[in-house]
Amino acid sequence: MAQWPSFVQVNVFAFDNYFYGDTDGDGVMERLPPNTVAPNYLNMSVPPQPHLAWALRINDETGHWELEPRGHSVVGAVMFVLLLAIPLLTAILAVLSFRWVFYGIRYNKWGVKPKEDSSHYFPIIGKDANLSTAQLQEKFRGWMKGPSQPSIIGWPEDEHKRRKVLIATLEYEIIDWKLKVKIGGLGVMSSLMGKAMSDVDLIWVVPKVKDLEYPPGDPAEPIEVIIFGESYLIEVETHTVDNITYVILESPVFRAQTKADPYPARMDDLSSAIFYSTWNQAIAATIRRYPVIDIYHINDYHGALAPIYLLPKVIPVCLSLHNAEFQGLWPLRTKEEMKEVCSAFNIPKDRCTKYVQFGNTFNLLHAAASFISVHQKSIGVAGVSDKYGKRSWARYPALWTLKHVDSLPNPDPSDIAALDEKSIDLAGIQVDQIAEAARPGLKQQAQEWAQLKQNPDADLFV
Repeated sequence: MAQWPSFVQVNVFAFDNYFYGDTDGDGVMERLPPNTVAPNYLNMSVPPQPHLAWALRINDETGHWELEPRGHSVVGAVMFVLLLAIPLLTAILAVLSFRWVFYGIRYNKWGVKPKEDSSHYFPIIGKDANLSTAQLQEKFRGWMKGPSQPSIIGWPEDEHKRRKVLIATLEYEIIDWKLKVKIGGLGVMSSLMGKAMSDVDLIWVVPKVKDLEYPPGDPAEPIEVIIFGESYLIEVETHTVDNITYVILESPVFRAQTKADPYPARMDDLSSAIFYSTWNQAIAATIRRYPVIDIYHINDYHGALAPIYLLPKVIPVCLSLHNAEFQGLWPLRTKEEMKEVCSAFNIPKDRCTKYVQFGNTFNLLHAAASFISVHQKSIGVAGVSDKYGKRSWARYPALWTLKHVDSLPNPDPSDIAALDEKSIDLAGIQVDQIAEAARPGLKQQAQEWAQLKQNPDADLFV
């Protein structure tokens, strides 16, 4: 790069004894030593418009040299503007696209508006014109099936069969022993599952903690787990009450925790990896012992790795997201870390890469999401509130292998009233004009009582 006018010298590469220039400006180069006082340069003046630069041409036989104008100022200006504007425009477009896809704020003025039964189907003339979409679909299925068949529920099974469900939680309640280990919403929900799910046979895997005294249960065969290539035994007891069979695990790994703190303090060190490896391998071994299990209900990331141990056998699972912020992460930045973590969890590297690895981390929650995405076509994942499922799917990339996350709100244990099947038409509520007319006077009275400035336009928060 240079500014015009410019002066240059020419020499043969690696030979600094002589330099070539044009001292007399006749278009023929002279070879002079570097200490000469003569102005031995090639003079390059400003290129003529609209050119931007010179191409230097030298005839090495005769020493003649000439300048040929190159470039175009308009093209250069256009390129400068494009190179300046395109990165900015594409960056803005990327941000707007991301916000349009993943962000959305809507002002909900009336609340949840009940959908009309006839809002999503084509009008049909005749006696079926007032049927809803679901009713029309059911009628169409009846035409296609022909004679009526015995109804089925859930996955293929008859409606008279009692489903067998396995859950495994670190927070739990053994009702007849009056033992509780719960610190949050997961403990409340697991306790409620044990009390309310009387229509299924529940197999509940729980660990013993150190500050609770457990009555003796029925001894069972120990479970073998492998950590860093070494085998360890976990003592097992069972206890049955009503429709619940508790599988109680006894191990120093679990006994290190307390009822107030059943989880390891950290999520990224080897001690926590050993804890969750032992926990997930024990869950997988329990599923093998009970081949009649119909489905395994996973709660958050804690027991999400158990189905991976059972491969190539695939067990139906469902995943409830209580708090997807915590996902069970261990670093996989190097080959050594990959080998160490896979050895701690006793999982092959290829299976880890396919199901568990997310970026450069070993991610337990991603393991469950990948398993459900691959083997269940993304069916069976739900958040524990109306909005948390969609919010979790939009916020946490580890769940993006799923096509969607449904919503299954947690029940309120105190809500035992009958269900009101008729939804209130919130958009059709009539405003009480008399009450609205009295609002300014009531606002003034409240401001006087609270010794506030009298301002009819002020918003009053109580």
